[in-house]
Amino acid sequence: MTSLTVAQHALEIPRSGIRDVFDRADKVPDAISLCVGEPQDTAAPHIEQAACRAIYDGRTKYTNVLGVDDFRKAVHDYTLEVKGLDYDPDREIEAVDGATIGLFLALRTVVDPGSEVIIPSPFFTSYEADVLMCGATPVTVALKPENGMRLNAADIEAAVTSKTRAIIINSPGNPTGAVTSAQELGRIAEVCLRHGIWAISDEVYHPFVFEDGMEIAPSIASMPHMHDHTIVVDSLSKTFAMTGWRIGYILAPHDVIEVTGKLAEHMHSSVNSITQYAAVAALDGPRGHIRSMRREYARKRQIVIDELSGCSALRLMKPNGAFYAFVDIRPTGMGSQTFSRRLLSERHVAVVPGEAFGKEGAGFVRLSYAGDADELEEGVRRLRRFADDARDPSRSHAAAQDIEITA
Repeated sequence: MTSLTVAQHALEIPRSGIRDVFDRADKVPDAISLCVGEPQDTAAPHIEQAACRAIYDGRTKYTNVLGVDDFRKAVHDYTLEVKGLDYDPDREIEAVDGATIGLFLALRTVVDPGSEVIIPSPFFTSYEADVLMCGATPVTVALKPENGMRLNAADIEAAVTSKTRAIIINSPGNPTGAVTSAQELGRIAEVCLRHGIWAISDEVYHPFVFEDGMEIAPSIASMPHMHDHTIVVDSLSKTFAMTGWRIGYILAPHDVIEVTGKLAEHMHSSVNSITQYAAVAALDGPRGHIRSMRREYARKRQIVIDELSGCSALRLMKPNGAFYAFVDIRPTGMGSQTFSRRLLSERHVAVVPGEAFGKEGAGFVRLSYAGDADELEEGVRRLRRFADDARDPSRSHAAAQDIEITA
């Protein structure tokens, strides 16, 4: 009997390096995980109540593939108020099952097989996989530590070829926490317009910015002439602590939404109706919990900064957005894969090695400060001690005794 195999193209899609760390951490029951990019909070009560009302009112049928009218109107109003972007709710907005699906739909719509997509790197793990699943080639552009890991128009333009169809923008960035200025986004917009390139802008962390005088990260879609050259992908997962609800949206010109909607019909028919009505309550409702989360992330960010201050074995690029810190571990003499594995096995702290976010992440690890503050403080202390010991092995015996006491 002939054995059956799975498709070669599917085998060639890389697995998420973040999931690899999750799997290892699960085998260490007392591990402190600094891996998860998920708010500690859950959705506010008025959002949960709206979901319950939708069920009681029988709003549990298929919906328009673009989303219910109330949801698209709420997205329009929120986006106009918060970002200053005006998209037609009937023609330029689509509900999706979270930003990950939105990114894939965007790429599948504007990228042909054999074309190229520029991805500033390090990058969120789905970007490369999505490009490959479209039959296109990911072209990485290194984000530079000396530039705070922010996007740079000149570096991006140097990577443009006749095959370039799109660039993925992510600011605030995962895994780096970097926020790119409006001025630099304007220069990147000029590159896109000059070469006829789509900007696909992942803006799921837009309200979590810690730079003085900035409450919302700027969007490349707000730059002159970029409304018709940008696909914005956003989500309620981080902003409204609705990760498990799986609800997001695409903002794009009508011609794009016509195609993303057609593709979505074959992928999911329509987005969960109950979640959409809950999302209306989130987008239209009070935003005090967003401000509260931002204050809490700022406090936890400061814990990371304070704990790593003056550490010669680690170099921290101060994160200005999202809820991640990207830590340079090269002074320890270890690669990030080895560092991550040993930190988990020896100190019971889980962080994600930088290579999970592209080869340009080598020599770094990502930690999330979205979780419990006490665990974060203890986890970062262990991280620092582990790094110090790597530079000075004579400290390791004392550190091992200390970890037994504090674990």
